[in-house]
Amino acid sequence: MNKLSTVIKFTFMNRVRAKAFTVSTLIFAIVLTVIMNLPAIISYFSSSDGSAAKVGIVGQETEVTRSLKSFYESQPEPELQIVMLGDAGSKEANAKLGKEKLDAGDVKGYLELVEDPAAGFPKVIYNSKSSMDFSMESKLKRVLQVIKAEIVVKDFGLTAEQRTKLNAPVMVETVQVQEGTTGKTESQMAVAYVLVYALLFLLYMTVIGYGNMVATEITAEKSSRVMEVLISSVSPLKQMFGKIIGICLLGLVQIAVFVIVGAANMLMPHNKEMISELNISLGDIQLSLLGYFIIFYLLGYFIYATIFAAVGSLVSRTEEVGQAIMPVMFLIIAAFMIAMFGLQSPNAPFVVAMSFVPFFSPLIMFLRIGMSDPAWWEIWLSIGVTAATMFLLGWLAAKIYRVGVLMYGKRPSFKELRKAMKAFKV
Repeated sequence: MNKLSTVIKFTFMNRVRAKAFTVSTLIFAIVLTVIMNLPAIISYFSSSDGSAAKVGIVGQETEVTRSLKSFYESQPEPELQIVMLGDAGSKEANAKLGKEKLDAGDVKGYLELVEDPAAGFPKVIYNSKSSMDFSMESKLKRVLQVIKAEIVVKDFGLTAEQRTKLNAPVMVETVQVQEGTTGKTESQMAVAYVLVYALLFLLYMTVIGYGNMVATEITAEKSSRVMEVLISSVSPLKQMFGKIIGICLLGLVQIAVFVIVGAANMLMPHNKEMISELNISLGDIQLSLLGYFIIFYLLGYFIYATIFAAVGSLVSRTEEVGQAIMPVMFLIIAAFMIAMFGLQSPNAPFVVAMSFVPFFSPLIMFLRIGMSDPAWWEIWLSIGVTAATMFLLGWLAAKIYRVGVLMYGKRPSFKELRKAMKAFKV
């Protein structure tokens, strides 16, 4: 046990002191910070002068133009500023006036209102130099629809109270029905979706990254002949699991850094305001989900890390590691693709079945816990099957590792490997 802890400490300290670890952690922390603050960054650079875009109106002033102008003037932070450009006397003269203002940069675009008796509301033409200004069209259409409704309702002679009731938005609240519980509210589902998506991506990236690190480190020691010295002082079993556990601790440290960076960014004023506007409460975060993340992260890591260790021990050069671990990578990618599908359909029969397959369950069952409500026995059956598979693969990997680390040259065939493994008892 003392030698095992020595290998764990050496592996962990050797990696955590490496410049590559510090640089990669710093880069990912910066990227995470930029992503979480991207809306605020875009908003800052897209509105440097803090003023609303000016949109002109040519032609005679009407009830519609007055309502449009007063609507934006009544907003605390208006998206647009309506400017009355006046009436030049004819359609052609108005078009010329609007184009002059547009060319001079006085307005971003200008509106022409054409009477449409059949519709009971004028047809609005927005003129702009941009051929793809769909966002402006959408903004104007939304406000003009409200103005049209107000004018039509006024013609019906309704009282102010009746108009208020008519314009009051319909409230629709989504609740996810779960057996034996009151169900998840819309806020809880939104929080669970974001959390599950983020943790799935983190689980996927770290399992690939650190599993590959295990294989690469073992192959590097083998190719430099350092392995022959290590084998004489530390048993292969302790050496393999020491490396796996040491790199696992390294991954947990990096995840902790990312969690701290993410939490610090979420507590920034503009992010708290955005979360509040989305009606999302941080109090809806399920602590049990974070606990299950740790469990499934460890299970997933150890399953794949033992396979990576076994494969790495059979390779004599680091250049061959990528090709050797490719089949294992396909398994992880397949699990991630199923998880992405499961975000929309967590109770689909195929997703439920895959949550009990040991190579997929760390991602799929974790997804089901966050996005649906699997029975407690399903969760622990998945954990039990995955844990049993982890121990079985650990036993098998130890036997392969014991044989593979001292075999150089071409990779051994299955027959040669099986024959050599029979001579070793773990």
